[in-house]
Amino acid sequence: MPNLFPENTTDTIKREQVRLLYHQGVTVQLMGVVTALVSVAVFWTIADHIYLLVWLGVMVSVSLVRLATGTGFARIAEGDFPVRLWANAYIAGTFVSGVVWGALSFLYDPAWPVAYQVILFVIYTGLIAGAFNTNSSVFIAFPAFYLPPVICLLIVMLQQHSSGFPELTMLFLIYTVVMYVSSLKYHRRLTLALQLRFENEQLADQLSQSNEKLLRLAEIDALTEVCNRRSMDEFLKQTWHEHYRLKQALSLLFIDIDFFKEYNDTYGHGEGDRSLVRVAKTLQSNLRSKTDRVARYGGEEFAVILPRTDQKEAMHIADRIHADVRAMKIPHRGSVVSEYLSVSIGVSTIIPEADGNAHLMLDTADRALYEAKRGGRNRIVYAAPREA
Repeated sequence: MPNLFPENTTDTIKREQVRLLYHQGVTVQLMGVVTALVSVAVFWTIADHIYLLVWLGVMVSVSLVRLATGTGFARIAEGDFPVRLWANAYIAGTFVSGVVWGALSFLYDPAWPVAYQVILFVIYTGLIAGAFNTNSSVFIAFPAFYLPPVICLLIVMLQQHSSGFPELTMLFLIYTVVMYVSSLKYHRRLTLALQLRFENEQLADQLSQSNEKLLRLAEIDALTEVCNRRSMDEFLKQTWHEHYRLKQALSLLFIDIDFFKEYNDTYGHGEGDRSLVRVAKTLQSNLRSKTDRVARYGGEEFAVILPRTDQKEAMHIADRIHADVRAMKIPHRGSVVSEYLSVSIGVSTIIPEADGNAHLMLDTADRALYEAKRGGRNRIVYAAPREA
């Protein structure tokens, strides 16, 4: 019946189930060896010594091999490992362990004192209960371990003719079935928990990506895809604070497209938008590193923040921008200073002497741009801060 077997799962869940299978490997093997030593000590006075020693040697050898396998898995557990191979390796190991434990039951003699008979059954029920949590993540690993000792013990019990053994055999069979069903339910709950976990992680990742996208959209000008004024102001405040702390020069360029209203009136707003995009790309092409920042400050006005840049370097960059905009040769019949689209640039360079005073740089660059426009446009003007 389908309900008596685990459902198929995704590769991601299977991989995590195998990790859980090996997670307690060291503890399980050490406890198995300790249990084997205790069993030998308990039955030493009533069982064949050679059989016990051979059995113990085989048990320890199997445990050491499984420990080595678990150690090998631990080195690759966080990576992308072959799930089926490592699952089968664990299942094979736990099956061999189950067979070895099953071999212990052949020591049984109905002539044993009742206390020893009870101890044997306690050992087997304890082994099955202990394997319940450790082996149920990959379901087949649990019956692979406990069925061999169960079958061996049942064979021994069915060979006994004393009163009470049929009833004891039936009780042990019922216990075996109960453990199987309980393990299957545990496996399904664990699978569901893993499924919910991965779904939640996926949703959290999607939410994080959406938040990052929204944050980016909030900081980016939709038309030119450079920073907008809000993010530029925030960046300037942070950069000003850093340069105040380090006492380094900070430069700012204000760039205004000459006679842009006339350009829109002549060529239309569609061409005006395309020109804004081309100018923004030209500004970005003149950035030296990721620390430089271009922003659309408003309308046809742009700003370029140049961290760790003195006046000479700032003027050099302004010259390049001025020349590159003209080199695009965008016709501008509405301009009275050039046949092509041109820009006016205001430059300011300041070594911050007070924290939280970034508006001084904005005022200085704006004054420089005003002087450039008043002086005839299509030029570059540098202005020193009034609070030098």
